[in-house]
Amino acid sequence: MGEDDELGYLGGITSGADDDELGYLGNVETNDDELGYLSSYIQSSFPELAGNSALATQLGGALQKVGASAFDALKKTFTTKDGGVDWRSVAGAAGGLYGLYQANKPQEKVGYQGKIPEYTAVRERVPMTYDPTRRPGSSGQQYFTAPSFAKKGDTTATDAARATALEQATALANANATNPARQSLPASTAVTSPAGGGTAAVMPRAASSVIKDLPVPTYAAGGLASMAQGRYLGGATDGMADKIPARIGNKQEARLSHGEFVIPADVVSHLGNGNSEAGAKRLYSMMDKIRTARTGTKKQGKQINPDKFLA
Repeated sequence: MGEDDELGYLGGITSGADDDELGYLGNVETNDDELGYLSSYIQSSFPELAGNSALATQLGGALQKVGASAFDALKKTFTTKDGGVDWRSVAGAAGGLYGLYQANKPQEKVGYQGKIPEYTAVRERVPMTYDPTRRPGSSGQQYFTAPSFAKKGDTTATDAARATALEQATALANANATNPARQSLPASTAVTSPAGGGTAAVMPRAASSVIKDLPVPTYAAGGLASMAQGRYLGGATDGMADKIPARIGNKQEARLSHGEFVIPADVVSHLGNGNSEAGAKRLYSMMDKIRTARTGTKKQGKQINPDKFLA
């Protein structure tokens, strides 16, 4: 077989794609039998490789991967002036060419390639969960249905999920009522006074009833506990004397003056529609408006010594 034809012949062995070897790079799978045949063929065709099976095998693999035309081009590129071939350079260049192709080969996408779907979570509160005779913390009580999900924007699916959740809520309410793990509040317990004052029966009650032991003051923040009902402080002392003693929350000392009016906490709260802080802001606004109308400024009038003007 002539030297100029042997690689054309081998092209048939290497998938027969001489004109498109770069198009099928990477698609040729290594076949041990074919690789062995190519190695033997190269050794028999090129006497200089007859004693170097390792290099012949390497060249056979390169031929199998890059194709006959590319391999033939590399062989011609590395043919010396005396007609010899630098086979190691051929094998190295073929490996580099194949590696370059693999590095630039478009990577196949794996995994889910779509968008993250958008859903609306639907759940309902279980009715009738308050039970004043149940021991707080006893197991088995359910307060919400398990969430379900409907595609966002799909009103039909959302309404259907909500209807299902309402049915589940009713079923869970019935299950709560017949809950076998429910525990009632314990019976009354006799408690001995640490001061040796005898025993007394302590009745079980809801934890929220502690409000009865430690009632929340009914006056607004800053109000006077001793004047929670509110009243006008009549008297003849100076309006800025601050000579009337009072206490805030039975702890903090305060001083008032005759001519002042203490506004009850519930009224302050009413002015804020249940929010004492909002009500207080309305009162401060009223004070500012009255002072501005009378004096032209929001500030309280300057305290003076009347004796200097009456002497």
